[in-house]
Amino acid sequence: MRFLLHLNQEKAYGQIPVTNNAGKIQYVIRGNLDNPNHTVYLYNVQNQEIGRLFADGSGFISSYSIDVIDHSLIKVKKINSTLTNLFFVTRLNYLVTGSIKKGTYKFRFGLKNVASVKTIVGHSGVDLICDISLPEDVPFILLISILFTQWHMKPLKLPIFPPIIQKFSADTN
Repeated sequence: MRFLLHLNQEKAYGQIPVTNNAGKIQYVIRGNLDNPNHTVYLYNVQNQEIGRLFADGSGFISSYSIDVIDHSLIKVKKINSTLTNLFFVTRLNYLVTGSIKKGTYKFRFGLKNVASVKTIVGHSGVDLICDISLPEDVPFILLISILFTQWHMKPLKLPIFPPIIQKFSADTN
């Protein structure tokens, strides 16, 4: 299953629609994405909460918890290693590999890929393309991808300057 999240710089009133392959909205992510310490919520199209992501520690990179309806609490933890930049999703036993900063990473269960996320930076914002194998993993992968995006990808508002007009002259004096 493929999902698309479009994080734009326009007013979205705290909601991010999550569309499927056909372009139909399946989920809505709500919350303040400016700060990773705020709670982010995932709702279905019937406005029922599916799950939430929240910080449960302090520090630069702390532990985050994901609470999904009818599932036990999941934690996202950074594996402390100077050689690698790995994250571990408890209870699901998923290892997140790849480059989160570059926006291409995979969720693995042993050698098997269970999901992949690709980040594309465009002129109007950031698009996340999530390919998820198992339907029960959808809320977890969507919320974790939002978390990683908050850490490493902030859409920039660049100033618009008036065009520079160059005057060419053949006069050497």
